[in-house]
Amino acid sequence: MVPGSIPKMIFSDFKRYFFYIFEATTKLNIISVILISAFLILYTLLIVVLCFGFKRLKTDTLKSASTHHTSFSIIIPFRNEAENLNMLLESLSDLNYPKSHFEIILIDDASTDASVALVEAFQQQTEVSIIVIENERFSTSPKKDALAKGISKAQFEWIITTDADCKVPELWLQHYTQKIRAEDSQFIAGPVCFFESKGFFNTFQQLDFLSLQGATIGSFGLQQAFMCNGANLAFSKTEFLRLKGYAETDHLASGDDVFLMQKFIKEMPKKVHYLKTSEALVITQTQPNWKSLKDQRKRWAAKASAYTSWFAILTSLLVLLGNAALFTIVFHPEIWPLLLLKVTVDFLLIYQTASLFNQKKKLVYIPLVAVVYPFFTLYIALASQFGKFEWKGRTFKK
Repeated sequence: MVPGSIPKMIFSDFKRYFFYIFEATTKLNIISVILISAFLILYTLLIVVLCFGFKRLKTDTLKSASTHHTSFSIIIPFRNEAENLNMLLESLSDLNYPKSHFEIILIDDASTDASVALVEAFQQQTEVSIIVIENERFSTSPKKDALAKGISKAQFEWIITTDADCKVPELWLQHYTQKIRAEDSQFIAGPVCFFESKGFFNTFQQLDFLSLQGATIGSFGLQQAFMCNGANLAFSKTEFLRLKGYAETDHLASGDDVFLMQKFIKEMPKKVHYLKTSEALVITQTQPNWKSLKDQRKRWAAKASAYTSWFAILTSLLVLLGNAALFTIVFHPEIWPLLLLKVTVDFLLIYQTASLFNQKKKLVYIPLVAVVYPFFTLYIALASQFGKFEWKGRTFKK
């Protein structure tokens, strides 16, 4: 071997290796940019389609007062809600509806505070029919057990569910009556939003929830409903019993609303509707701290693996991938136009919902929320599938 050939050979091999790595890295870089761009484009298209569905769904306006009044049983599970029950009960007493045509059934889920005493005191000062019963546990979902217990005691055909920390609007039952008669409904989802409050933590929750409500309304407009909220929900008791209520999903802590809706959609898709009006808007409380918000969202997200709707699965996947793609701007700054497009369409969906609910004051915080939201989304998506969460002083697994 010629002297000096060994260093030349080593240098030649190193050069070939370097160019191989460079070429492979370049190819991977191109592929990653293409995939990230595809995720962002698909996410953007999804939100645009939901905005279209939002516009497509007609707004419900209350016509002249009807002489016909549907009778409702309002079912409310509660556990240690002494701070909130009075507000709810006062709003129910103030309903612009004949008192003889609705009843309130409260199910006490082992409260240890003064909740029951508060309800009993309220019973003495109102003409509204209020019944308090004890929950009976037979599954791993206390709320579903409480709802089933309340529904079994209901004397009226139409069931409405809400939560103990809510406030209902004066024309609530009038709108439901009109919707039932006008569209021959058997299941109706209603709007929910948070009380307006100060501070970025509350603002973040409000804007996040407006986006969820916007997606809910949009999916109904597309006839691909995949979300609803048990704080404002109505359905036929007869059909609930025929469909076996919460059976088959009572092993999950949450989902009393979504999985019940899926049953109704499967059996009678043309009779499942959304009540699109701010006059039927139920208002609830934001979570007071990060831990309670984390547990709430983990509880909501934990049921995602049990979805049967292809649209729900696709939406969940694209939301996760679309938000995950935001982290790659550090490595691929060239995708910033797509990120800007994503934030823009997110704003449009939230703006539609905020306009409907008369809650546009917080929209100026969207740029800041857009920075925080991807971290929040990814954390909840991962934590909900592997961790535990607390709810009403109890610990649950996925």
